[in-house]
Amino acid sequence: MRKVKDCELDYVIGGDSISGTVINAFVNVIRVLMDAGRGVGSAIRRVAEGNLCPLD
Repeated sequence: MRKVKDCELDYVIGGDSISGTVINAFVNVIRVLMDAGRGVGSAIRRVAEGNLCPLD
């Protein structure tokens, strides 16, 4: 393997693949957002229907 000169770095192609780690991170973010949406929706529904647990 030879060293690449600075002027040759403009012609290097590659490194644009998506790794499994990146896909997993996006899936986890989507899951967190969906869980948060379910929680907020459930809370709104419970307040609207008057089905809240007493705090005493």
